[in-house]
Amino acid sequence: MIASLSPAVRRLAAVGLLMSAAVLFVLIAVVPYFNRLSQLQEQIEAERILLGRFRAVAAQRREIGGYDQAARAAAESAAYLKGETEALKAAGLQSTLSELANIARVRFYSTRALGQRERNDVRLIGVRVQFKADVEQLRGLLHRIEVNRPFLFVEAMQVQPVGAFSERDTELAGLLDVRLDVFGAIPGRKG
Repeated sequence: MIASLSPAVRRLAAVGLLMSAAVLFVLIAVVPYFNRLSQLQEQIEAERILLGRFRAVAAQRREIGGYDQAARAAAESAAYLKGETEALKAAGLQSTLSELANIARVRFYSTRALGQRERNDVRLIGVRVQFKADVEQLRGLLHRIEVNRPFLFVEAMQVQPVGAFSERDTELAGLLDVRLDVFGAIPGRKG
């Protein structure tokens, strides 16, 4: 049957058959190969992204370990109030403030414990003290509180003159009635 066809038609049929074979080869071998290659590249990219996430988590764990170590060092340092219980820590805060006041020649006439406050990973124990002092004594006490270890924080201060309206009482002239809310830090609760 092919022999009965003209040579031009036979050539055309041969070229068509060759092109059909080439298209079939591309469809059977090349297209699946490139599809598989594309899938593998996507999978490699996804694995790279996952690897980057794992590396970031590992780096964070190292940082967290560093933070935990720094927190332990801070707890053992002089940054926090000392004491076994919170009551002892509050008493230690009052004692520290009394020592600083004695150095500044100030005498408290009232002290009162304040409620605890949470700030980030730190709890603050506070004391409100009231006293009369001149400006230099107040400045000296505030300076000693600022440079003290364990760290102390003045959160509120109220100052008013004692003898502002009493010109007859000269010994009260220049005295201030002061109220300070002072806090000391203790490590926060875990959990």
